[in-house]
Amino acid sequence: HYYITNNLSTMSAPLTAEEEILLNDFSRTVPRSTSILFHLNALFVSALPMWLFWRIQQLELNTYGIMFGIVTIISTFLMSLAYKNVKYSLKHKIAQRRHAGVTAEVMQQVADASSEKKKTVKKEKDDRVLFKKDRSC
Repeated sequence: HYYITNNLSTMSAPLTAEEEILLNDFSRTVPRSTSILFHLNALFVSALPMWLFWRIQQLELNTYGIMFGIVTIISTFLMSLAYKNVKYSLKHKIAQRRHAGVTAEVMQQVADASSEKKKTVKKEKDDRVLFKKDRSC
């Protein structure tokens, strides 16, 4: 681990914008907007049982309100942590599944570029041959 860190710190080329975006996408840190979205989703999931107990089981909020609030806050926190952890693993799985498709697409582009280059080289040779034939005549 020290070797990798030391080797990266001695690199002089700054990262491009695309590389920064890739690093941010696959890091474990979550942007503030995504974190807020995770907390709101977790609050909804955590508050739903409270609503069910209140409306269906007809438990009074006056009596059980403090307990509902504490359990909802704790479960909201735990759910948002779970969402944050799952986000990283899901992105990693998606990237692994897309790897073959992306590789095939890049290889096709490289093959197309090399075939176009071969066509232009052949065309240049044909043009030179025709030019030399015209000059000799």
